[in-house]
Formats: sequence, structure tokens, C-alpha cells
Amino acid sequence: MQTYKEAAIEESDLLTSLVRRAKAHWGYPQEWMEEWKEELTISPSYIASNIVVVLESDKKIVGFFGLELKDGFAYLGHLWIEPSHIGTGLGKLLFAKVCKEALNRGYSTMELVADPNAEGFYRRYGATKIDEVHGSILGTPRVLPRLRLNLKSTNKSLNNDAEKRAF
Repeated sequence: MQTYKEAAIEESDLLTSLVRRAKAHWGYPQEWMEEWKEELTISPSYIASNIVVVLESDKKIVGFFGLELKDGFAYLGHLWIEPSHIGTGLGKLLFAKVCKEALNRGYSTMELVADPNAEGFYRRYGATKIDEVHGSILGTPRVLPRLRLNLKSTNKSLNNDAEKRAF
């Protein structure tokens, strides 16, 4: 059985481990993973100052999101799924939950910077590219898409699919 709950500050190490496993799933070099160590850390202060919701299955964390509320838009700082659950539909459920959370708090748009491996996932649910973030990792150039979603239209299509999955 799957349930949602607010993340506890004490779960920061568990969430950090999940983030690092999920990022490594895409085959990034170990040197890059080391370089991203701080960026791939979920600190207790992040949990305390943002909306962090965990998805559990059989009392085990299988994913979570971190939603940051900005002036005028919601920002999806994190959305991670345990690698063994990638492709099972849990990501869609979690994404539907974060969209609904932002809508319930009065936001009509959500923005995010996606890993290139996740861009297609977000575009399937109506995200459009509004910019690019240019950078490099250990001398290798990287371009990350900055995406925006209209939450009202995205939420409708996600909820129609998500409601078909019973909790």
C-alpha cells in the first residue's frame, strides 16, 4: 500500500541516499557524482524550510518531492523515485501530488530545472521549455532545460490517470 507523509527532519540522510541512487541510475561517471555531492544532499534545513513529501510503499520510502514556494510561482526543487520503481507509474503519482499541493496553495504555475534524462517525463505532462541553464561539470559542458507548467491543465490530465491507480 502506498501513502504520502511529510518528511521528517530525521529522514534527511535517507532522502539524500535515495537522491544519489536515483541520479546514479542514469549512468553518470563517479567523478561527476562526487562533484554533485552537495547538490545531491537533502539537508535538515531544506526539509524544515520547504514542503517535502515522501511516498511510502509498504512503510518504505520509494520517492519524494521538495516544493519551494517563490513569489509568483512554485518551484519543484526535487522529485526522486527509488531506481527499482522508475517506470512503474510512481513518478507520475508523485508528480500529480506535487502539482495538486502547489494548486492548493494558490499557485497556477510551477517551474523546475530538469536533468536531461527527466525532461521527457515533464514534457509529457505539459511542461514547456522557457530557458536553459548552461554550466559544466569537470570541464564537460551541460545544458539543463528550465521548464514551466500551467498547473491547472497539468493537474487535470495527471489526476485522470492517477485516479485510476488505487491507494
